Amino acid sequence: MPMVSVYGLSNEESSDVCLIDMGETWMTPYRRYLADGLLLAEPTEAKVIKKNAGRYTLVDGKLFRQGYINHILTCVSGEQCTRIMAELHEGICGSHVGGRALSLKVVRVGYYWPTMSED
Repeated sequence: MPMVSVYGLSNEESSDVCLIDMGETWMTPYRRYLADGLLLAEPTEAKVIKKNAGRYTLVDGKLFRQGYINHILTCVSGEQCTRIMAELHEGICGSHVGGRALSLKVVRVGYYWPTMSED
């Protein structure tokens, strides 16, 4: 789902909109299915998306996942994942924990991506 940024708002209610394309991520099939009911042409992938879609919700174009302990996790991808892990590991509140503890800490602060444990 592309992000929309608005520049130059004035009292005359005119605005210039700049559309930034984020490309395809792991979240794209879930967004398409939840927003429009569209599934992939590949039957096995479509079956997986349809089966797992109950764990996700779409709010204002942002994808959220039902957490392990019934709280809502914000779904992220790409560079956001790296930035979150770096901040939790070595940032101002960093604890230099190992991989498993770091992935659990990411979930506790409210973020999710499918390859979290491997990353």
